[in-house]
Amino acid sequence: MADIALFLPLLAGVSLVLWPGLGRPFAWVASGGVFVLSLVMFFLHPKEGIAYLTQTPLLGPAGIYYAVGLDNAAMFLWLAVSFTVFLSVWVAKAPTRMLGYALMMETGLLGIFAALDLVLFYVFFEFTLIPALLMLGLYGGRERMRALYTFALFTLVGSLPMLAAILAARFLGGAESFLIGDLYNHPLKGVAASWVFLGFFFALAVKTPLFPLHAWLPSFHQENHPSGLADAMGTLYKVGIFAFFRWAMPLAPEGFQGLQPLLLTLAAFTAIYAAWAAWGAKDWKNLLAYGGISHMGLAAIGLFSGTSEGAVGALFLLGASFVYTGGMFLFTGLLYERTGTLEIGPVRGLAKSAPALAALGMILVMSMIGLPGLAGFPGEFMALLGAYKASPWLTFVAFLSVIAAAAYALTAYQKVFHESENRAVPDMTLQEWSFAVVIVAAIALLGLYPKLFTQLLQPLAKAFAALFGGAA
Repeated sequence: MADIALFLPLLAGVSLVLWPGLGRPFAWVASGGVFVLSLVMFFLHPKEGIAYLTQTPLLGPAGIYYAVGLDNAAMFLWLAVSFTVFLSVWVAKAPTRMLGYALMMETGLLGIFAALDLVLFYVFFEFTLIPALLMLGLYGGRERMRALYTFALFTLVGSLPMLAAILAARFLGGAESFLIGDLYNHPLKGVAASWVFLGFFFALAVKTPLFPLHAWLPSFHQENHPSGLADAMGTLYKVGIFAFFRWAMPLAPEGFQGLQPLLLTLAAFTAIYAAWAAWGAKDWKNLLAYGGISHMGLAAIGLFSGTSEGAVGALFLLGASFVYTGGMFLFTGLLYERTGTLEIGPVRGLAKSAPALAALGMILVMSMIGLPGLAGFPGEFMALLGAYKASPWLTFVAFLSVIAAAAYALTAYQKVFHESENRAVPDMTLQEWSFAVVIVAAIALLGLYPKLFTQLLQPLAKAFAALFGGAA
């Protein structure tokens, strides 16, 4: 079942690119089918161990396998991705071929979570770059080529040391293959662990993103198609946290521990620096880009604490941010359709003519700033709780970004929706209402009943923390 859900988006995406006449309904059916399959898989998976396992040799002598399967963490993030892609394809007013590229990218993203062979993980990790670059290069704004070169430079240069680290992880550790079980049984030690962890770090810091390797992200969002589709897919591209959790830290625990103080400092600085940058943002995409970076700084400080609470918080915050940040980008697409601008300031007072749109925006903004009862809160709280055990002072610095988020997000919202009206716009359509109902329900579920997912993450997080002597 996982193999079908994994490759269905790729087949549908290629079909849409080759034959755009298939139209948007084809994309809706494909993405909806993957989400329904993912829901079935979530409720049927056994809640322990690895489910939906497929393993067959690809290059037997080299120890490379097509090995995919889903443990609880991968299942949670797989479900969040399939949900967000379905909503993105459903609501974004993007060209048909662009929907095809989004579906192709979904296969890469799902593969990152499902891969149980390190080389296969690398293939999926790199594959996502292709549709992301195509969406930016073909459908972006006037400065799209500059943004594209920056994006490609950061990701490709970051990936080269990771490729070296992948080879070193197996051959220096003495594993018989690149399968996750073999690699986990042969963790690296000493100097080799430090170099291998560093090799992973440069690629994964780009995709978390962490300061200063975040620099590609603001222009990536700024120049992407205004519908929000590519931006929502870009949000799903922040997979560094998962890859640190799944691969880099367990394969080279000594390497991580040697750099832990620096990593905690970097994560805290990322959170507060990006929040400060978001305060100065002049348009929604910049605000959401820096806001997302700040939230990933919080997730990173939780994960780098090496505690089970921090790991649960980081993974939960990653999945929740897929939903609410993706929703915010799609929401900005709705704003652009009505006003022709994403700038914060020229258009004001929209709540009078579009009260339902304003209410949706308020819920999304409240989730983004971590209001209790909504999706952003549980992950932020647990990440900071875990981080406090590792470094109370750095946790305090990171916590300031939570306060800053309320300031920059609510100020922008107030300007656009509640200052003196200077433009009347239409309220939500029936299709947009369906988007609103579903995204709000998801945000409420994540916020009000996080236990549905955190109890699944807890056993994995305890095993993860035990690697660093931090099991709670």
